[in-house]
This record gives sequence, C-alpha cells and structure tokens, in this order.
Amino acid sequence: MKKVLSIVPWAQVFPPMNGGMLRVAHLLDQLAKHTELTIITHQGSESFSQAIELFPALQSATLISTSGQEELKDLFSFLPKPYQSAFRYRYWKRTFKGPAEGNYLLFYRPLLALLKSKPFDFVILEDISILSLASLIRRIQPKAKIIYDAHNVNTRLAKIALQKGEMGIKDFNRTKVAESELNRQVDAVLTCSELDLEQFRTMNKGFLEGAVVPNGVGIGTDKKWDRLVETTQPDHFLFCGSLNYFPNQEGLYWFCKEVFPLILKEKPTAKLMVVGVGDPGEALASLLKHPSIQFYGRVDKVGPYYQKAAMAIIPLLSGSGTRLKLLEAMGQGVAVVSTAIGAEGIDYTDGADILIANEADRFAQAVVKLLDEPVLASTISHKAFEFVKSRYDWDLIGEKLDAYLDGLDRHSPVLN
Repeated sequence: MKKVLSIVPWAQVFPPMNGGMLRVAHLLDQLAKHTELTIITHQGSESFSQAIELFPALQSATLISTSGQEELKDLFSFLPKPYQSAFRYRYWKRTFKGPAEGNYLLFYRPLLALLKSKPFDFVILEDISILSLASLIRRIQPKAKIIYDAHNVNTRLAKIALQKGEMGIKDFNRTKVAESELNRQVDAVLTCSELDLEQFRTMNKGFLEGAVVPNGVGIGTDKKWDRLVETTQPDHFLFCGSLNYFPNQEGLYWFCKEVFPLILKEKPTAKLMVVGVGDPGEALASLLKHPSIQFYGRVDKVGPYYQKAAMAIIPLLSGSGTRLKLLEAMGQGVAVVSTAIGAEGIDYTDGADILIANEADRFAQAVVKLLDEPVLASTISHKAFEFVKSRYDWDLIGEKLDAYLDGLDRHSPVLN
C-alpha cells in the first residue's frame, strides 16, 4: 500500500469551516481509504479526532500534531526571542534568503524526526506557505514524490489584492516567484480545474507535471434527488460561503448593492439568506442589515438553510479553482444562478443544470425567473443533482486520485 504524508499548516481542519478546510478534509478521507496515511498538522489531536465521526476512514490514519512542542534548548536559546527564530530558521533551512517562516519553524522538528523514521512514497503539501519544506523533504527522502495541492492560483488573487492596495509589491512578487518555480520544488501539482492547471504549466514554461483533482461533494449512491428537495420558503434564496475570502465579500457586495434592489422591484417578498463564517467588512455588513436580508453568520449545518431555499446564488466576480459552494448547492438539490466566474472549473450546461448571468440586470432576471417558475427551478435542480452525483462525488474523485498516484512515475494523463 502506498505510504502518503499530508502536511496541513492550519490550527483547524476539523470541523471544516470554509472551502479550503472542506477540500482538505475530504482529500484526507479519500487518502485514508486508499493509502497508508500519515497527517502532520498544527491542530491538536483531541480536537482533530472529532473528524472520525464524519470521516470514519481517518481512524486508520496516523496523526502528528505540532501543538504542545517542548521549548527548544539549543545554541540560539541565549538570544532574544525574535533573533532566535531568525537564526534558527536560517540554520535549519541552510539559507540566508527571505524572512523566517513560522510554519517551517513549527514543522521542522517533528517533520525531521518523522522523515528519518518512516519512508514515504508521496508527500502532499496543503498550502503555498509550506513549499519551503520541500528542500527538507528532498534532503531526507530524495525518492519521495512531493505534490503541491493548489486550492487556487494565488498569483491571480494576489494581483487583485495588489491593485486594491491590500498587498505590497514584495509579497506579490514572493507569491508569483513561488508559483513560477513550482517545477523546481515539487514533482507534481494538483489543481481544482483545468484552467488552473494550464496557468501553472504556463507559469512554469511547461515543465510541471499535474492533475486536476476537482472539489467535490459527499453525495453517495444511496441519496436521491427527490429526498433532498424540501423547499419550505419559496421566496427565499441562499448565499453560502466564507466571508473571510475576498472573492466572496466582493461578489456578495455587488449582489446586495446592484442586483438585489432589481429583484425586490419584481418580487417585494423575496428574502436573501446569507450563511458564512467571518467578518464581512464594514461596507458589506452595512448592506446585510437590509430588512429583506437574513444574515445568519456561522452555522453548525448548512442543510436546513438549503431546505428553506428556492435556489442558491454564486455571484462571484473573481477567484480561481472550482467552487465548493456551487457543487454543495447542486448536491443539496437546489437550483443555482451564478456568474461565469462563479461556475468556473465546472463542466456545466447553461440553461439545463444552472443559469449563468454576468450583468446585474440579467442576474436579477434569472433569480426572478426561478422564483416565478418553480417547475423550471425543480427541473434544473434535478439535472444539477444528477450531474454532480455522476461527476463530482468525493468517492469517485478519490478513486481517480489513487489511480493518478499509482501512475505518477509514468507521467499519468490529467485527471478528468
């Protein structure tokens, strides 16, 4: 059985509270089903163990947590705290370049001990912030295949942040260089969409192996569409997504300011439900106080809100990857109105399993149309459910990922 190490640099993976956490949670679940999995993360073992109830396969995985490490006593310990980290990082990393990376410092000791004690066939890095660990892995286990799981093309997001003054040029260049030199650090990249994979290959001048491992939904073969559709509020529709993620903030702000007033002119009883963890920011928070908007914030389960909704909206104007919120809505059995960017990476059919609209007036018209025509909404939601069940169920994705890992040495074709 393949031996896989997954490195997750987050203090919380379970319970998953955003799209990135959901992707990692399901990928870990699938890897646990198909491989001998070891996970090293910042989350404590006690809270991480809660995942087993939802993902029983993880019971077979080995978990190593960086939390609770004993304070290190070494030749740098006599220095002031800030200098300890700076000198320790450069000594461990064997470089004088760049700032000391917190994740590298936290992972170094437990990862070094693990790599020296157990051989791995594959090491999966779950965030751009830990690409620097590749050199350590190469040094200790040169035969292990290093794979970077790219949730987004971060250079695209960084460019937007730079234009808005939310990121400095140094941080932007650091992100761009990291993604443009992936072929020097990793053996392969996993992306959420074909578009993302092509962008990474272009940035790396074609010298980058990779596979599309899309986001998915946990539907299962036993679930039927007619069991899921229980709309209790025919004039309600739902936005569900992390409000800490800039594209979600931007898209929801656009919808509330430009689109929703047009809908209310046609449907005064319409209600927008907003579910999402995080601070929406002052401007968006002000719009969410509208009497026809119900802002729930963080919730334990999203299912009951989908059951209330006549449809879901994905009004994104930027971002990359595939949209977990879109697949989630389709898997919950509701119709979806989305921008083209909001549905990017999904092989949809506009007018059949989704309605696509990019301008404010057209988006409003599409929402009103589905509110006025529940039979059409039902038809679209049914086709969407069957579509994601046949293409984006996590068990299907897990089988394809396992096959890709088996053939990585033979330069397997892109996962589809």
